Amino acid sequence: MQALAPAEPTRKRMERAVGLSLLLPGAGHLQAGRFGWALFWAILCQGLLFGGLSLAGNSQFDYGKLIHLGGRPILMLLIPEMGNFLGVQFAAVLAKMHSVEAGGHLPEHLPWRNLGYLMSGASGVLSAFAAAHASSLCLVRDEPLAQRRVSPGGAALATLLLPGLGHWLSGRRFKTWLFGGTIVGLFALGMTLGDFADFDRQRHPYYWAGQMLLGPVGWITAFLCEPQRFPSVLPYQDAGLLFTTAAGFFTVIAALDSYHRAEDDWLAAARGVPGRAAAGAA
Repeated sequence: MQALAPAEPTRKRMERAVGLSLLLPGAGHLQAGRFGWALFWAILCQGLLFGGLSLAGNSQFDYGKLIHLGGRPILMLLIPEMGNFLGVQFAAVLAKMHSVEAGGHLPEHLPWRNLGYLMSGASGVLSAFAAAHASSLCLVRDEPLAQRRVSPGGAALATLLLPGLGHWLSGRRFKTWLFGGTIVGLFALGMTLGDFADFDRQRHPYYWAGQMLLGPVGWITAFLCEPQRFPSVLPYQDAGLLFTTAAGFFTVIAALDSYHRAEDDWLAAARGVPGRAAAGAA
């Protein structure tokens, strides 16, 4: 069965909304004519970013890469915060590209630094999902529905909130259990193998960036397990890191799939395609 696609003018607006959102959370929602949502995403993402930087003494920048041109710093690359691109660049300028560690202090002296890492990292992840939400609102505006149905952006956000939830809301029960069970199971197994101490930016910064993609399930777990420390090198520690990071990447795949399925259902219902709309709502 061939998937439906938005009309060309709508597709271009959706693409612009994604691009604007990735530059600055909320900007893409202005493209969709939704000022309230634009304000919400701007406050949420920038609040998390700058609040997290404050709690961690800007030590997030120690995990980034500073790009120079002609001896001058021009760009800060920092994952996953880079989802909030202009916010990160502005914050780096304000901090003069330095952190408490660069100033001769240890990040361990900041008791809330791990919460700060989670907040700033969440800002980048949420900014990317805000782009999906803004894109979806462009579709909703151009092809409205009378009946209540989950939007593509809503399905993607629901997947981030709880893996599998986006498919549940669009009526796909098998994929709910397939994606949800696989992702949560991988994460739980990985955390167990790592003695619940593997979700740590300072120890595993590259794995941590992937783990952050899991969403609130991972963020809350990491916050609650923050006091945990390795008493020694664990025999299956590397496997645990692999599983938890894979869970994060699978969450992105599940979110993309839920977005696509919900978009197809929405277009089928809006255009009255026989059989397709009813199947999506089942």
